[in-house]
Amino acid sequence: MFHAQRGGNLRPLGRRGCQTIFQIDANLGGATAALEMLLYSRPGVIELLPALPDAWARDGEVTGVGARGGFEVDLAWRDGKVTSATIRSVGGTATEVRSGDWRRRITLEPGGSVTLTPRR
Repeated sequence: MFHAQRGGNLRPLGRRGCQTIFQIDANLGGATAALEMLLYSRPGVIELLPALPDAWARDGEVTGVGARGGFEVDLAWRDGKVTSATIRSVGGTATEVRSGDWRRRITLEPGGSVTLTPRR
């Protein structure tokens, strides 16, 4: 076992066990939490902007976000509302896309895609 020191050097750990400052759940979990504020998915459902922070609401976009069920999503928004979402199948076939009260059931062939513009 090794311990990270300043400058990226590693040193062996003593008998006290893990003393590393590298915590995988914190390093990867933060990025996942940020993405789930923009897109949350479970089998059969993709929710767009379920918890958009006010600081990000003016406008933005994210591309290539993986969604459960075999989909990839590109998403753009303005004033806290989805302006467009492109859903690509990377193996998935059917899902429901949601944005607030708006819902649309889609069915795609593997490799297919659809661009949706939820009503504002």
